Parts: sequence; structure tokens; C-alpha cells
Amino acid sequence: MKTWETTLARVRSEFTENARARGGAWLILGLMLLYGLLVQSDRLQDAADAYAVEAHRLARSETLRGGDWTRLLAAEREANRALTGAFWRAETEGEAQARLQAVLTAMTKGLDLRRSRIRSGVNQEVPELSGVWQVQSSLNCHYRPGAELQIVHRLATHPKKLVVERLDIDRRALRMTLIVSAYFMGITPTRG
Repeated sequence: MKTWETTLARVRSEFTENARARGGAWLILGLMLLYGLLVQSDRLQDAADAYAVEAHRLARSETLRGGDWTRLLAAEREANRALTGAFWRAETEGEAQARLQAVLTAMTKGLDLRRSRIRSGVNQEVPELSGVWQVQSSLNCHYRPGAELQIVHRLATHPKKLVVERLDIDRRALRMTLIVSAYFMGITPTRG
């Protein structure tokens, strides 16, 4: 205990007798005070920035909350109805393939196609869309000029969506190869 008292007494006497020691001590105290003020200023600025971000987020959510949600929900339901209406329906892969081939056969009627052959193509579930199947058929035939445009027009204006995956036309031989896909819902996958 004596050592502390002695050391403290020496520092006190040095502080009272030496002006440089007093100036240095006040300078150190002033720098520490300035550093404390700067740290506090940074904390206040961070808090103000966080408040501004949250206030902006709140304003955006208030704007969204005030929207006409019933109208948006009705529009979404209508879009969903139109989208699901564009998909074909079948219970099995075979039924889907038969329906697509029947549509292609009906589309080629009256177009003066020769040596027309419709074949089954790929049947596969679309990986990104659960419950949706891609069913393909191909049409190989000889045609008379103008028939290729008519069949493309019939495909484009069909009420259910048909996707032309490939269309090869050899104008010299008047030969056409057409691969068409339709997307079906409701198919029960066969276990095999």
C-alpha cells in the first residue's frame, strides 16, 4: 500500500511542478475525449442509416399493403385458368400420344400431302413442372407448294398449344419433316 501512495505522491508533485507533464496529460485527455466523440458519432450515423433503411422498407410495404389485392388475386386466377386451359389433358401416355396424332392427322386432311407418315416421339415428364408431360409426334411427307404454310398456320391457330420443335423443308424434293410437341396434364406415370 505504501508503494501506491508513494507513486501517487510523486506523480502529483511532478504534475504540479512540471508544465509539460500537465500539458501532455491534458492533451491525452483531450484526444481520448475527441476519440470518444468520434466513436459516438459513428454509432449515431450507423443507427440513422439503419433507421432510414427500415423507414424506406416500411413505406414500400405500406404502399403494397394499400394495393387492390382482390383485383390482383382475380387477375392471377384468370391468368392461371387461361394457362391451365392451354394444356392438354389425358390419363395415360398412350392416350396423349393418340390425341396428338389424331390432331396432326386432322390438320393434314385436304392438304394434298403424299406418303404422309406420323410417328410417335418422346414422351417425358417436364422436370421443372410437376405433373406436366411433353408428348411429341413427327410428320414426314411430300407436299405440294403452299401446303407447308397451311399446316404451320393450322398449328399456330389451334386452340390448344402446339409447339413446333423442328421444321425441315426440302424445297427441291418437296419434302417436309415436322416435329410437334404438346404439353399434357393429368397423365399417371407408368411404373416400369
